Amino acid sequence: MADNSRQDNENPINKLLDSIDNLLCDEKERKLRAKLGNKIKDCIFTDEIVTMLNEGDFSGLTDEQEEIVFLFSMLFPVVVNEENTIFRLYRHKIEVGLSNESRDRYIYIFSDGRLTSGLFESFRLYDNVYVNVIKRIINVFPSLKNAINDSYIDFKENGINHKEKIQHYRDKEIVAEKNFNDLILLLEKKSDL
Repeated sequence: MADNSRQDNENPINKLLDSIDNLLCDEKERKLRAKLGNKIKDCIFTDEIVTMLNEGDFSGLTDEQEEIVFLFSMLFPVVVNEENTIFRLYRHKIEVGLSNESRDRYIYIFSDGRLTSGLFESFRLYDNVYVNVIKRIINVFPSLKNAINDSYIDFKENGINHKEKIQHYRDKEIVAEKNFNDLILLLEKKSDL
């Protein structure tokens, strides 16, 4: 009887069916993670917070609409220290530091619900590590929302200092573009060899 089950597993059709089943399960798990990630993002960036950020009066701080991107980059990351954990919230991800060790640092990407450790391990919805880190993130929602609000208020109160930072960012952008062009030229020369 054991030989029959072994032959069934070695049958090419059974292997193909098992592969298809595995792919379908992986795809379903991926979709569930993405749905969870978007829900978490929506719980942190509530309509109230998004409205506050979008309707902020930045008059006098910027001359062009594009520069608002710089302004938002100065609001984030917001940092929360809670439950012996450091949370760094960006607009598209959250970093979770359980300790100073690389293995205890995680990055959670909202758009696809991906959780990666500082050792470049990826975790899935069926992993205990994934569930435990997500629970920590969920438990700190109120503090994250308060930190966004505090960062916004601080930003509004320090508008003059931010004008200087915007100019500094502009200068960096010019240098970055020049370096990019130089590296592309070098790459093109070396790729022709």
